[in-house]
Amino acid sequence: MNDFKIPHLPPVRFVKTLIRADKTSALAKIGFDEVPTLGMLIEAAAQSSSGIKDAKNTGRMGFVITLKNVKLLKEVISKEYTVQVDLIHKLDDFKSLSFSIHEDKDQVATGSFSLVLQ
Repeated sequence: MNDFKIPHLPPVRFVKTLIRADKTSALAKIGFDEVPTLGMLIEAAAQSSSGIKDAKNTGRMGFVITLKNVKLLKEVISKEYTVQVDLIHKLDDFKSLSFSIHEDKDQVATGSFSLVLQ
């Protein structure tokens, strides 16, 4: 389940493996060449949202348009994490999602974002 249909290439392709996904959520392994910034973690969450199964929107490019309640909860020291992305709301080409990034059992960052599909 590691086939993400996104245009990103290294070094800005942060999503590595899709662990599980359904129509409302995705859990993915993310990794970085260096210790990531909060912005890199958010981008990894956005990339991971492409794992959510949606037959209508497969292969379409998405653009993050808003961020909300983004919190860094712990100092970032690792280069590998997991990210849980959940669909909050969907209306045509607009999606609202929440994310939670973890290092082992510790929550590192949370927040929500909206994206629109091209």
